[in-house]
Amino acid sequence: MAYQEVNIADLQPGSYVVQVLQQTGEIVVKHAGWVRTTQAVDVLRQKGVRVLLIDPDKKLISQVAEAPAPAATVTADEPPPRSLFSTEWPRAERVLQQTGKAQRQLLDAVRQEKAIDLSLIYEVSAGLSESVARNQDVLLCLTRIAEQSDTLLQHSISCAVYMAAFGRYLGLPPHKVQALITAALLHDIGKTTNPDYLNADDHVAIAASMTALQKTPHLAGEISLWISQHCAYLDGSGSPKISSKQIDKGSRMLAIVNHYENLTSAHQGKQGPLNASRQLLDLTPRQLDGDLLQLFIKCIGVYPPGSVVKLSSGRLALVLENNPKKPVQPKVKVFYHSVHQHHIPAKVLDLARQQDEQIEACVDLKKFGLDVHNYL
Repeated sequence: MAYQEVNIADLQPGSYVVQVLQQTGEIVVKHAGWVRTTQAVDVLRQKGVRVLLIDPDKKLISQVAEAPAPAATVTADEPPPRSLFSTEWPRAERVLQQTGKAQRQLLDAVRQEKAIDLSLIYEVSAGLSESVARNQDVLLCLTRIAEQSDTLLQHSISCAVYMAAFGRYLGLPPHKVQALITAALLHDIGKTTNPDYLNADDHVAIAASMTALQKTPHLAGEISLWISQHCAYLDGSGSPKISSKQIDKGSRMLAIVNHYENLTSAHQGKQGPLNASRQLLDLTPRQLDGDLLQLFIKCIGVYPPGSVVKLSSGRLALVLENNPKKPVQPKVKVFYHSVHQHHIPAKVLDLARQQDEQIEACVDLKKFGLDVHNYL
């Protein structure tokens, strides 16, 4: 059974709380766990918690019969230790698979003019947020090399991953990051209602998206706001035509993520990440928020994980990890020599520690008859 959204007034002792969805404070569930007593429910209410996500399959019938389990903790969250790339890889793959399945169900529901099951979206947004917290480079890498025939599906998932990394990089509280991820997953749902929208400018489908969201009860108002404004520009152009003071920070973030993914998507012509960043910088400060854009580029890197680059030595390498302090010097894995046209022993290099190697350009491996999936 999928996770279930409940109001604090309806939360019963014995429920297994997964996360906080709506609140008036900055409290988060540090560890999923049981709410064992009415006093625990009262504590959550006093902390400003309004809506939570619970696992209905887990019921604490008897505290004597149940094995000890951690209680839901409403304290400030601490970042988990960074996972190794190889350790996080299978977990991130599962998260993306679950996200894809949930997103397909969401898009199908909108096509059939049904209400969206927000519990599915909240569940996968939590998974994306947790994976990024463990090691964002893995999820960014998997997203960049993904080959998805459904362009709308892939766009929304890619935007969600970028937003997860962006929100965490800005130090936003977990519940805010998850709300931003949800907005990224939902921002283009109106395009499912009319095939013509798929090839039209993004703003054309906003009204259809808002109509679909109106059928979804308990959706946070800020999520709808961000979606409604993500095609607005700071100079008053775009849609809707509003002043920069009216454009929320979340809307500005979603606009940057949406633009970047459109430019770098394989289905949109696939600009290299460096060219995409330059094009977006050209849109500041008139249309996009320049300060936020600079932070976004630092967050994912000039050459994001999953990019294939040519080094000054002629070797080709797969970008594995971004270096926020030195965005043009990521950690890479070399595997092929473009001049001699033969494979070389795979080796991981930290370009920040290499004096004789620099990135010259991004490359398309298909031009060499190679598949990036063979070098992961």
